[in-house]
This record gives sequence, structure tokens and C-alpha cells, in this order.
Amino acid sequence: MKTLMIETSPNVFTQTFLHEGGDKLILWHHGTPAPRQFSPQMAELFASYGYTVAIPVRQGYLNSTVVGKRSVSEDNHVSQAVVDYLGFSEFKTIGYSGGGSRALADLALLDNCVSGMAVAALAPTTIKDLDLFAEASQEERDQVNLVRAWPENIEEKFIEMSKEILSSDPMAGFADADEDTKAWLNSPDAEFRFQQRDLGVADGVKGWILDEYALMHDYGFDVSTIKKPLKIITGDKDSSVIVSGCIWLNQQVTDSELIILEGMGHSRVFAIDILDDVLADF
Repeated sequence: MKTLMIETSPNVFTQTFLHEGGDKLILWHHGTPAPRQFSPQMAELFASYGYTVAIPVRQGYLNSTVVGKRSVSEDNHVSQAVVDYLGFSEFKTIGYSGGGSRALADLALLDNCVSGMAVAALAPTTIKDLDLFAEASQEERDQVNLVRAWPENIEEKFIEMSKEILSSDPMAGFADADEDTKAWLNSPDAEFRFQQRDLGVADGVKGWILDEYALMHDYGFDVSTIKKPLKIITGDKDSSVIVSGCIWLNQQVTDSELIILEGMGHSRVFAIDILDDVLADF
């Protein structure tokens, strides 16, 4: 794995993890707040299908330059700049969780993005008559309301929430998991991911705050304008990203395929066995 600093606009740099694996390019848009590189096992999976994977770290996370409040579409030039820097004429896009909006933007706005995948991805939060957080925890709902209200002390509030992330046990939420999920939790790939879970807040919360701002406001494009192939993958036990949002997204995109995985939650959907199945015809 390489770590690059790519100038994506004048004097603005985007830290980018690069897993070199083939002559086809995938942009992987990370979750919120989770600017993670791939495990060696996950990188090997993508390489086995001939893919090099670039993971642009969004503004404010790690060493990526802070710009300020921006919509998803206003940041779309970052994808194009990374692709151009790496010298690829076309690419595919995948967004996980909060990164799903960025994958949708690639598909809607960039001509050289040929297909995409939304993994446990959040649909636009401005959808009328659909509460995307209906099954979320009270803690998650409080966070959403905080971002929408945007009080003067919002950074202080996020700092307090980041302390909870840093001190909590990532395995606590899997106490009642089924045997399949427990086996996945003990895999090298899952262990690698959870070891990096604090990267998004360890050096501050600006990236997290700005990421949430973009997710809670209009994306700046209409998802129904997406005409390229899109795979939508979600689990029916995902409380963070409600299934009805993925169903809505599937209804809006002309050339889309919805895959609902029985018994799987938010983290479990981003796993080697799941991605192996869908990469075969991606």
C-alpha cells in the first residue's frame, strides 16, 4: 500500500491510499468517520480481479486539507483529480456507508466513471416522507439532529462524541451475533478494520463534522439522472442505513440492481466474502 498526497485543487491536498493491483481502477469512498486503508486480504481480493484501488481521504481527515462546508457535488472534482493523477482514462466507483454519496456523485457527474457500487450506503437525507434513521440508535439520531441544528459549540459536541468512540469496545455491539458473524469478526480482514476504527477522530473532528454536514444537506445532483450500472448492497439487519432508503435508491436509478443480504448488519456487509461474490460481474 502506498500513501499519496495529491493536489486536487490549488493548494488543497487529498491524502490517498493506493493499493496497486491491476490495470483497472476503482475509487473506494470510505465511511464516516472512517478513512481506512484496505487490509492486505481485501487488497489481494481486488487485485485478483485486476483492480488497483485508490481511497481518497476526504477533507479534514488525517492529512487531507480542510476546505470548509461543501456539498457532495462541490467535492466531486476530487475524484476526477485523483483519477487524472493516476493516469487512468476511466474508473469504477464504490462507496461504503457515508461514502456512498460520493460514489453516486461520480456516477451522476463524471463521464469517465463507467459503473458503481453502493455498499451499506446512505440514500439522500433530503428525501421527503422517508425517515432514513428510523431504526438508528438514539445516539445516532441525536448526532443527526445536532448536525442539522449546527449550534455554535458543534465542535465541542463532536469532541465529546469522539471520546466515546476512542474509549468504546468495538466488539460490544456483536455480543449477540450469529456464528457466521462471529467467524467474520475473527478474520484478519475484520481485525485489521477494527484496529483502524479511531483514525477518523484520533487527530481531531473537523473531517467528521464536515462529512456529516455534506450528508445532511442536498447532494447537489439528482440521483435519478444516473444512467450507468449501479449495484446496491445492503443487509436487512442494518440499523445505521435503513433498507427502505436502499429500496428507494434502486427505484430512482434506471440501471440498478438491489441485493439485500439476509441477517447482515452494517459492518458485516463490507466483507471479503460479500465483495468477492459481487466483483465477479462488476
